[in-house]
Amino acid sequence: MDTYNNIIELAKTIRYQNLFLASKEVSGIRLFKNTFNFSKIQEIFLSYLYTFNTLHQDIMSYNVSEHVLDNEIYWDSYLLFKRKNKGNKKEDTMTDTTHDLRLVAGRTIKFKKKEGK
Repeated sequence: MDTYNNIIELAKTIRYQNLFLASKEVSGIRLFKNTFNFSKIQEIFLSYLYTFNTLHQDIMSYNVSEHVLDNEIYWDSYLLFKRKNKGNKKEDTMTDTTHDLRLVAGRTIKFKKKEGK
């Protein structure tokens, strides 16, 4: 397993998610010894901490399936979906908790046709 995958696995753990949240709320708790001039690996780790924090919040708040955490394709796809639909008032699935977003294993992917085409 390479360093990149190890960083992802560490950022996904409950321990580091809790430490990340605590470091944002309690001034004496720090993730790193340094407080600025982060190395590239620290920046990548922080990025994944924020990513998984967002995913966990959406799982709890918007009934998003926990399977979104299963692999990188799922969480990247979900985050892209979320960003694309952020300002969409017509179909705002992020605030409508009556619709659950679920990932289902299958052999095909069906994409909605864009209106007007």
